[in-house]
Amino acid sequence: MNMMPKTGDFAELEENYRELLSWCSVLEAVADFLPCRIDERVCEGICSRLLPVLETTQALEESLVFPQMESCFGHETAADAIARRRDDHHWDRNAAQEIVITLGELKAGGSRLSWNSIGYMLRSFFCCMRRHIVAEQEVLRMLKKAKLAR
Repeated sequence: MNMMPKTGDFAELEENYRELLSWCSVLEAVADFLPCRIDERVCEGICSRLLPVLETTQALEESLVFPQMESCFGHETAADAIARRRDDHHWDRNAAQEIVITLGELKAGGSRLSWNSIGYMLRSFFCCMRRHIVAEQEVLRMLKKAKLAR
């Protein structure tokens, strides 16, 4: 029996993508204005929400999208794509943790990194995150299309 997850689950995933994209825009604005002082509320918001929403999104992808990829495309076909996505999850989490640590240091008065390094780190994260979300949304469209074709 092919059980498709509830529509609400996918709605939560899409909402998380929207929130992550919003945080990407905030990080881009921060990077654009470095070395200016970062607003403490913005810093707190990033530090408190970025990692939790990323981890929730990744958990939803693994519980909703990965099984559907295997179901629609077959285990052998989907295995490599799923393995790459799991690796991406690991790297994305590490990058988000590094951002939270660095912004926490800045909030406390300094950082071990140069302004250029901080800007590069932020840009690297939000560019990769945006690409990841676009790729996942494309997979969701393919899965929906495959389900409708059945």
